[in-house]
Amino acid sequence: MKRLLTLVMMMFACAAVAQDTIVLQAVEINADAIHRNVAETAMERKMDTALLKRLNTIPMSQLLIQHSPVFIKTYGPGGVATASFRGTTASHTLVLWNGFQINAPSLGQVDFSTIPVFMTEQVALKWGSGTSANSGGLGGTVNIENTEHFGEGWILDLKQTYGSFNTFGSYITAGYSWASHLVRVKAYRCSSDNDFEYNNIGVIPHQVMKQKNADFVDYGLMPEFQWRFRKSLITIVSWNQWSDRNCPQIMPNVNNSNTKEYTINDYTRNMVSYKTYWNTGKIEVKSAYFYEKQHYFLESYTNIGTVVTKINSKNDANVLHQIAEVDQDIYRSWKFKGKVQWDYEQVKSNNYDGVKARNTLSFYGAVVGKVLKPLDLRLTLRNDLVDWKSAGWFPTATLSYSALYVKGLKVNAGYSHNYRSPSLNDLYWHPGGNPDLKPENGRTVDGNINYTRSFGLFTIEGQLGAYYSKVKDWIQWKPTAWRYWVPENVATVIAYGAEAHLKLGYTVGDWDFSLSGNYVYSHTTDEMEIQLIYIPLHHANAFAEVKWHDWNLSYTMEYTGERKTSMNPNEFYGFRLDPYMLHHLALGKRIRHFIVEFKINNVTDVDYMAILWRAMPGRSFEISLNYTL
Repeated sequence: MKRLLTLVMMMFACAAVAQDTIVLQAVEINADAIHRNVAETAMERKMDTALLKRLNTIPMSQLLIQHSPVFIKTYGPGGVATASFRGTTASHTLVLWNGFQINAPSLGQVDFSTIPVFMTEQVALKWGSGTSANSGGLGGTVNIENTEHFGEGWILDLKQTYGSFNTFGSYITAGYSWASHLVRVKAYRCSSDNDFEYNNIGVIPHQVMKQKNADFVDYGLMPEFQWRFRKSLITIVSWNQWSDRNCPQIMPNVNNSNTKEYTINDYTRNMVSYKTYWNTGKIEVKSAYFYEKQHYFLESYTNIGTVVTKINSKNDANVLHQIAEVDQDIYRSWKFKGKVQWDYEQVKSNNYDGVKARNTLSFYGAVVGKVLKPLDLRLTLRNDLVDWKSAGWFPTATLSYSALYVKGLKVNAGYSHNYRSPSLNDLYWHPGGNPDLKPENGRTVDGNINYTRSFGLFTIEGQLGAYYSKVKDWIQWKPTAWRYWVPENVATVIAYGAEAHLKLGYTVGDWDFSLSGNYVYSHTTDEMEIQLIYIPLHHANAFAEVKWHDWNLSYTMEYTGERKTSMNPNEFYGFRLDPYMLHHLALGKRIRHFIVEFKINNVTDVDYMAILWRAMPGRSFEISLNYTL
C-alpha cells in the first residue's frame, strides 16, 4: 500500500508541473559501416525500436505474442514461455544475444519470460536462409542486440509500474555517454503475488478460485562499457539475472495442499568485443562466458507426511564462445562474409552420470552481390565439427528481385539446409537419455513478396510469404514400459504455411495514426499426418495507435486458434483447447520529462487456457510512471 501511495503522489506532482517547456523526443539513426545487400535482409524483420522503448517493462514473450509472427506457448505470468517459429518446437528456435547462442545446453530451449525487453535495444527475427550463420534454427532465429550509444551526455531513465495482483516493477538506466566512450548500467526488479481469480473447470462442480503458490520475483543488472577509437570499437557487457518463482497447481489438483513446487533460474552472460573498420571491410573478434543455474523442486506428500513424489533437479551450465568474423568488399557490389566460431558447453547435473561436455567448431562463408541491376544473390556454406566430427555441409541460397516498374516492390525466394544437435538432456538424462540420437536434419524452401512505399503523409509496409520445411530424424520423447520416457529419432515432420504482415501509417496535422498486424497459418504434421500438439493452425495479432500532441491511445489484439494437447486422435478428454482472442487498451500522456500510462489487459475478461489445466488471468490493470532526463 505504501508503494501505491508513493506512486500516486508522484503522479500528482508531475501533473501539477506547468507545461511551459516542450520536450522533443530523441531521434536515433543507426547504419552499418558496410551497406547491407537486399538479399541479406530478405528473410529478416527488425522490430520497431520506438515500440521496444515504449514496451520495455514487459517480458520478451509478451512482445513476441503481440507484435510478431512467432507463436509463444506460455504457462501464464511467472511461468515458462517458449517459442514455436513456423510450426516447429521450442528447441528449433535459436536465440542469439549479440551473436552468441543463449539456448540452454541442457534443454536446448530459451524461456522468453526470463528475458525482459528492458535489457535490449534491438530485436530481429530471421527465418529460412536468414539463419544460415548458425546451426539449430530449423524454425527461425530471434536476434537480441545491444547497440552503440555515443555523444548523448547524461543518461537517466526511471520507470515505475504497479498493477493488479500486487504486481510491482522498478526499472532504471543510468550512465554517461561521451563522444568516444560510454558507461551505462541497467537494473530492474519485478515481482507479483500473481493471485488472480479464475474459473476452475477442472473440478466438479466448477468453482471460482484464487490462484495460490504462484508468486515470483525477478532481478536484473547489466553494466556496459564502450570505447570508440578512430576506426575501431571495444564493447564489454555483463547481463546478470536472478529469478525465483513458485509454481501453482494445475486445475484438477488445486485441493491437494500437500505439494511444494518452485524453480530458481540464475544466469550471468558476459561478453567482450573488438571491432575494427577499414575502407572496404571490417573484422570483429568477440568472446563470451555464460554461467546458468537451474533448480527445479517438487515434493508432494500425504496428510500423514509420507512423501509420494520428490524431484530435486539441479543443473549448472558453463559455456564459452569465441567468434571471429570478417566482412570484405571483393568486386563492385559483391561482398564476402566469413566466420569461425568455437563453442564449449559443459553441464553438471544430478540428472546425469557425471559432468557432460560438448565442443563445436564452425566454419561459415557467404558471398552476396548483384547478378543484374534488379537481382541480388546470396550464397552461404557452413560446416560444423561437433566433438571433432563433421556434421556435414550446409548450403543456403537467397534470390531477391526489386521490381523495375513498381517502386517499393521486392520478391524474395530462398533455400536452406540446417541441422540441430540433440540437447545434453536428450543424450544423457538419467534415466532415459539416448546417446545414440542423430541430429535433426531440416531443409526449407520459402518465398515472400514485400511492398514498402510512402505516398505523401501515408506509408505502407506489407509482406506476404509461404514456406515448406521437411525435418528428418525428428527427436521425440516417448513413454516406455519402464515408467520413464526415452527420446528417439522417430519421424519425418513436414511443416508448411503462410504468413502475412501489414503496417500502415498516416499523419495529418497534430494527429498520427498507425496500424500493424500479423497473421500466420502453420500446418505441422508427422508421418501419420497428425498435427503436432500445442501448435495452432491459425494465430494473429494487431496493434493500432493514435497520437495527438502529448497524448497516445493504443489497442492490441492477440488471437490463438484451436490447439491439440495429445497426439492420440482417439483421446476425448481434454483433447483440444478452444481458440481465444484477447484485447488490451493503453492510454498515456507526456508531461515534460514524465510519461504517465494506464493499461487494461484482457478488456473483455475472456476465460481461456493457453496450456491445458493452467489458469490464466482475466481483466487486469497497470499504471506506470516514466521519467527520462
